[in-house]
Amino acid sequence: MVTIKLPSYVRREEPLRGRSRRFLSIFASGVRRELKRWYNIVALFLAIAFGIIFTIFTIFIASIVPLGAEIDAAFFFGTLANPVILFFTLIVGAAVGSGLIADDIRHMSLTLYLSRPITTTDYLLSKASIVAFAIILAVAIPTVLGPIVAAILLYVTWDVAVLALLSGIAFAAIATVLLSMLVLMFSTLTPRKGIAAAGAFASVLALQGITFPLRQVVGSDLIFHLSIYENLLEVGRLVYGVEQGVLAWPMCLAILVGLIIACTAISFLRIRSMEVVAPS
Repeated sequence: MVTIKLPSYVRREEPLRGRSRRFLSIFASGVRRELKRWYNIVALFLAIAFGIIFTIFTIFIASIVPLGAEIDAAFFFGTLANPVILFFTLIVGAAVGSGLIADDIRHMSLTLYLSRPITTTDYLLSKASIVAFAIILAVAIPTVLGPIVAAILLYVTWDVAVLALLSGIAFAAIATVLLSMLVLMFSTLTPRKGIAAAGAFASVLALQGITFPLRQVVGSDLIFHLSIYENLLEVGRLVYGVEQGVLAWPMCLAILVGLIIACTAISFLRIRSMEVVAPS
């Protein structure tokens, strides 16, 4: 008689990684993948190059200011508020972020990400962090380098440089969060990253382009609230202590916060709608 005995070994379970490790894994792999793509490298190079150019120009202007003339933190606002800086920052955000979720949808790998223990929140935050990291690289030089170099060369006092640095960080943080969530929202809505990038550009540049003709037709400055750039500009004036423009900063700030919340909610709901694994 032959007796068949079941094996007595026990499969060893791999320990589950912590939530922070899972978040960092998605973030690190995403950054490595995006920084290997040539168009992302070109976009970052152009953004950093123009950031250096405008920073050098700002420092040069500070160097020719007559002795005894006071330079305050508002002096550095013009660099970050430059439309060229916004344009190339948007290029970086669209190039890096438009395919982060769209590629996962097209390759049908989103289900693998959303399988337990990866939650929708972890997935969305890690993808947003990748876009934010790229945008921070694009705006870091005009935000940080300008005030510090100007202070080292004694064109401004260190008090002014620190205030300008903190103001720049606050303004850049608002712009980074907004642009990151805006690009990710379009990335969740389509499996084609070209369409997602076009949507991000249209929502910023196209609206900016139509506000001035509409202003002539409507005859009210409130029409500028349609432009994300104009709202950002007004909040930046508040942060840097620059004289306010034609728009009221509380309304501008409310619009920007509302856009961030709306983009986040749409992205979250869109990802949850594609989730096939029930949350634990």
